[in-house]
Amino acid sequence: MGGYYPHVSRFRRFLLFLNLLVLAGCSVLDTVQDDFGALQDDTTLLVENFIDPVAAESRRLKSDRPDDRREALFRVTYRSWGSNDAFGPVYRLMAGADSDPAVRAAALLALARHGGSADAALFNSAMLSPERVERRAAAIFAQRVHMPEQISFLADQLNNSDEDVQVRRDLTVAISQYQNDRAVDALVSSLDASRYSIVEAGRSGLIRLTGMDHGTDSVAWQVAINTARREGQLFAEARPYAYPVYDEEPGFFDQLAYWRPRPRESSGPPIGLVSEAQP
Repeated sequence: MGGYYPHVSRFRRFLLFLNLLVLAGCSVLDTVQDDFGALQDDTTLLVENFIDPVAAESRRLKSDRPDDRREALFRVTYRSWGSNDAFGPVYRLMAGADSDPAVRAAALLALARHGGSADAALFNSAMLSPERVERRAAAIFAQRVHMPEQISFLADQLNNSDEDVQVRRDLTVAISQYQNDRAVDALVSSLDASRYSIVEAGRSGLIRLTGMDHGTDSVAWQVAINTARREGQLFAEARPYAYPVYDEEPGFFDQLAYWRPRPRESSGPPIGLVSEAQP
């Protein structure tokens, strides 16, 4: 005959409470351990970069973790020793063959700084990628590398209504570096886009190339452009092109590593444009 033992019921509830406490404690402990592990990794990165940055970042470029490879690419790209002669083959290999699209995009952005028009095949491949991050990197690459042979391709892509708005806007900026009839026609077409950022980029590009300003009226622009073409004066008032820069606020560890400040870019002419302009 079983009797009623209220202390047993209380004991069971106490055991259940202990189990829940242990499980919650394990969860908190795991989180703390993960955060501490990340802190250790970042601290190690600071120490190794201070002692031997080339070896440290070269090792991270081979990491199994995509985030490590992407961050290493960013750091190497802005170092004085991260030039095309030293790391160009690595950038090209990772831009074309890395398994992670964000890493491929980071490698292409490295080539936007250290590569040139010889990397147009990688640009084309990234521009046709299903991954937006790669297409955005390709658009930025096009802003920073002078590739006259790509004008028709750029024109087709920037007026593709199925493309991401930011990618189209960046391509519109990129094509405005060319004093070329096809480029001008593409910019006029961009004035009829449904998104203001694309329209404004097209208008700014036309103003820079022609010295005229007809607002966002594509018909008025086309009439004025046709007249200037007949007179051979379409690019008579063109101003120099300089690519835009995209900056980010420094993170915690960037601020902590005061001896290694985060790089800040300044705008300038695209790779290849200056040399082509020289006699």
